[in-house]
Amino acid sequence: MAALLFLALLSSLSFHLCSCVSASPWQTMTTGSYMRPEDHDRIFLLSPDTTFSCGFHRVGTNAFTFSIWYTAMKTVVWTANPYSAANGYYSPVNLHGSRISLNQDGNLVLADTNGSMVWESKTSSGKHTIVSLLDTGNLVINDSSNKVVWQSFDSPTDTLLPWQKLKKDIRLASGYHHLYFDNDNVLRLLYDGPDITSIYWPSPDYDAQKNGRNRYNSTRVAFLDDKGNFVSSDGFKIVASDSGPGIKRRITIDHDGNFRMYSLDASARKWVVTGQAVIQMCYVHGLCGKNGLCDYSEGLKCRCPPEYVMVDPTDWNKECKPTFTIGSNQPHDNFTFVKQPHADFYGFDLSSNQSISFEACWDICLNSSSCISFTYKGGDGWCYTKNILYNGQVYPYFPGDNYMKVPKSFNGSASSIS
Repeated sequence: MAALLFLALLSSLSFHLCSCVSASPWQTMTTGSYMRPEDHDRIFLLSPDTTFSCGFHRVGTNAFTFSIWYTAMKTVVWTANPYSAANGYYSPVNLHGSRISLNQDGNLVLADTNGSMVWESKTSSGKHTIVSLLDTGNLVINDSSNKVVWQSFDSPTDTLLPWQKLKKDIRLASGYHHLYFDNDNVLRLLYDGPDITSIYWPSPDYDAQKNGRNRYNSTRVAFLDDKGNFVSSDGFKIVASDSGPGIKRRITIDHDGNFRMYSLDASARKWVVTGQAVIQMCYVHGLCGKNGLCDYSEGLKCRCPPEYVMVDPTDWNKECKPTFTIGSNQPHDNFTFVKQPHADFYGFDLSSNQSISFEACWDICLNSSSCISFTYKGGDGWCYTKNILYNGQVYPYFPGDNYMKVPKSFNGSASSIS
């Protein structure tokens, strides 16, 4: 009798171990099984060819995301946790008490320490549901008839893998930057920050045709093939500089707002950029924060205009702030302007006027307590006054200059209309 009780206890213990963590990688996950972040050093799921792994990925001392990554490089390609617009990142779960579970009803559920559901697959395929990680990097849920009822390829985060499709109503996101198909069927990059939203690629200065795009397509689909060709239904295409089969690649929208094609250099064990959308990085919106200027003349760098300082010296996204105040109760003749050659703050104009003199443009801004800057293009006499400053750029071929309103007590070199 004692022997039978011992065997029953051993059987129960063995089942529990198989249900929560294994000493070797799993090929599949069945209903009733789960994993905890405490076991993050053990692989949760492994693709048959071992290219991809899936489990808890550490993003902080006690913070984890449920993710898929390239096994050899630890490069994350998908994350289950929902995107948080409040901070521009994916929300992690705590080290202790959190778990990912495949419930008896066939629903894959990620729960935080207090048991609150953070993410779910929203599947109800029953007891014989199986979760597996394919050689393509696609995490799939199959029902008892082996039908795919959910797959990670349908909900990408910041990365597309070969043959994974970016479609209508699906977007890649990293921080406040998004890659998506707009309503006119054109693939675009968007900055969706706390204060402003603006499209920056392809150039909003030109229509789709001038940008080499075709609006008259109904498919709205883009994908990376296995030879290094990223193809979009609007006519956009990136061909890898090392194009050809047999190389591991990915398309990723990076935190700097550009989306790039990466190829794995297996011998050097590193990812190499083999194609990208935005060539001139200063065209990316939100890169240098409010009031900041992106300057590419001496290599990419952000800087503040005269009489402005960084709010946080470690983070350009937290803007530059003025060291002075412009108010309606201050005399206009207390101020002057400082010239910033070949600079502009794209969009959000207070007013625009054509065929007026530089002096007239100066006076319009000087006499307005709302105007803090103006950009003037001498050739056509375009005057753009501004009351908020975003997307600042300095580029050598811009046919105009920006003028920042500063106190006359400014110690630097102020401009003059005389």
